[in-house]
Amino acid sequence: MTGETTNRAKAYQTKRNWLRLYNLLLTLAILELVILFRWTDMFYSWAAVISSRPYVMLSIYFLFFSIYLLILSLPLDFYSGFMLEHEYQLSNQNFRGWLAEFIKQIVLSFAMMLALVILLYALIWNFEHWWWLWAWIAYAAFSLILGKLFPVLIIPLFYQYSPIHDEELKQRIENLARRFGMEVKNISSLNLSKTTKKANAAFTGFGKTKRVILADTLLKSFSHDEIETVLAHELGHFKHRDIWKQFFLGVVISFIGFWICFVTIDTISRFFGYAGAGDIRAFPLVCSIFFLFGLVTGPLANGFSRHVEFRADRFALEANKNKNAFISAMQKLSLMNLADPEPHPVIEFLFYDHPPIGKRIRVAERWEPQ
Repeated sequence: MTGETTNRAKAYQTKRNWLRLYNLLLTLAILELVILFRWTDMFYSWAAVISSRPYVMLSIYFLFFSIYLLILSLPLDFYSGFMLEHEYQLSNQNFRGWLAEFIKQIVLSFAMMLALVILLYALIWNFEHWWWLWAWIAYAAFSLILGKLFPVLIIPLFYQYSPIHDEELKQRIENLARRFGMEVKNISSLNLSKTTKKANAAFTGFGKTKRVILADTLLKSFSHDEIETVLAHELGHFKHRDIWKQFFLGVVISFIGFWICFVTIDTISRFFGYAGAGDIRAFPLVCSIFFLFGLVTGPLANGFSRHVEFRADRFALEANKNKNAFISAMQKLSLMNLADPEPHPVIEFLFYDHPPIGKRIRVAERWEPQ
C-alpha cells in the first residue's frame, strides 16, 4: 500500500471506529432514556389498550419498543451503512438497493428477537427461581441451531451461492484438502459484489451445513496461489475446530451473563418502580444488563478470536510453504477493504476480532518452514 492509500485506509477506519463508539453510546442512551422518561410505561399502556392477553401484550410492547429503537438509531445506521461506504467508493449499492436490504435485515432481526423475547418471559413467568438457567440453555440451543442453519437459510436471503467454475483452482482446492485428510464438499463463491467492492472469505456452519465461502470479489482479484493460501487459512479453522471452540466460549460467557441478570434485575427494576424481572415495563433494564455485560466481555471474545486467526495463519503458511503468496494476499485484502494495517493498540483490543494486517504480514515475514 502506498502512503496515500494507507492514509485513506486510516481515515476510513478512524471514522468507522468513531461510529462504533457513537453506536455504543447511542444504544446505552436509548435504553436509559426509555426508562428515565417512562416511555416504557407508555409502550406498555398502548399494548394494554390493544390486548390484555399477556403474550399478545408482550408482542405489541416489543413492536413499539423496536420501532423506538429503529427511529433513534436510523440516522447512524444510514450514515455508517450507506453514506460512509459511498464516500470511500466501497459500495456497489444505490439507495434503493441499500434500503431493500436494510428493511430485510430489520424484519428478520425483529422476527427472531420477538421469538426469543416471548420465550424469555414465558420462562420468567413460569420458573421464578430457575428461569435464568433455562433461558441460558435455550439461548445456547438457539445459537447452535442458528449457526448450523445460517449458511443455508440466512445467507441465501441476501446473497447467492454459485459453484467455482475454474477447474484448475478446484483441483488445487481438492488437493489441498486431501493432503490434510479433510473432506470439503461445500466450497462456494458468493456474489458479495452485489453490495460491496470488499473481498472476504469465511468458514461457517456446523456438521453437514459447514462450508467454505469465497467472495466473488476475491476470486476475481486474487491469483491462484493467493486464493489457495486464503483457503488454507479457512481450512485451518476447520482443522482446529475453531467454530466449536468459539461457540463453547460464547456459551460459558452467556452463562455468567444470565446469572448476573438473574441476581440483579429484581433489585434494579424495583428501584425504578417496577415489579421485578417479570414486569414487561422493565424489559429495557434487562437489555441494559446484557448490553453492559457485553461491553465488558467483548474484548475477551475478540482476544480469543485473534488468537485462533493467528493460528489459522500459521496453518496456511505451513500448508502451502509460500509466504510470498500469503503476504500478497494480505496486502490485497488490506487494499480492497481499506483496512488499517497498524491500528492503535486500544482500538485493536476493543474492536478487532482479527489481528491487524500489519501484524499478520510481519509474522509471515519472520516465518520459516519447519
